[in-house]
Amino acid sequence: MTTDQWVTEDRLTEALAEVVRKCDEWQVDLLLIGAFAVRAYAERRRLTTDLDFVAPRSAQDNLAALFQLLGYEYSSRTRFGGVQAIKYLDEAKIQVDVAIDAIHDQNTGNVYSIPDESFRQKVKVKIVPLEGGPGVEAYTLPLADLLVSKLITSRPQDAADAITIALTGLSPDTIADFKRKARNAQLTEHINARLGEIVSLSDRALQNLMGGYTGGRLTGQEISALRHRLRELRI
Repeated sequence: MTTDQWVTEDRLTEALAEVVRKCDEWQVDLLLIGAFAVRAYAERRRLTTDLDFVAPRSAQDNLAALFQLLGYEYSSRTRFGGVQAIKYLDEAKIQVDVAIDAIHDQNTGNVYSIPDESFRQKVKVKIVPLEGGPGVEAYTLPLADLLVSKLITSRPQDAADAITIALTGLSPDTIADFKRKARNAQLTEHINARLGEIVSLSDRALQNLMGGYTGGRLTGQEISALRHRLRELRI
């Protein structure tokens, strides 16, 4: 059975918990990088329809067996060398996309190769569903790396995620880590340009962007703080 319908977020959260349990059992590093990962660090929440992870290449051999055991159709022939797993149920689907070693943006061609240290620095956090509930504990990419991944793209939803992260109040250590990792990845020019694009958005455009993806509004104080924080992130 195939379908283009997505499962509800409650069911997606259950699927995340199932994958996390199996990864813990098999000792497989699978770190969240999508909208769920942003929620781990911030109160604003963006709706998502799939699960996005990054894994080290050393974990790749176990991924096919892991997802097939959980009832997913598994493919290792994605465009950018990642893997994909899809499970169909109740006329809806659960889709899992896993980047291997690096995060690619198909629109800009930018690549962020995840440093080995970032897999060692993985953070275990609680992911809370939009409608509340007990949440799921899962490992995510460290915040500095997550922010780099959100700024290498040109997608508006990633701009909304970068804004959400910036508004959390980044520590000096996280900012320094972000800049170091961006420099090492030779992404300085693009990230500075992307930060400039977001800073230059009008107040109305910022409101429309955040309202469209998180359903919330920014106060005037938040907009002012956001512009200051984004300028602080320039490398």
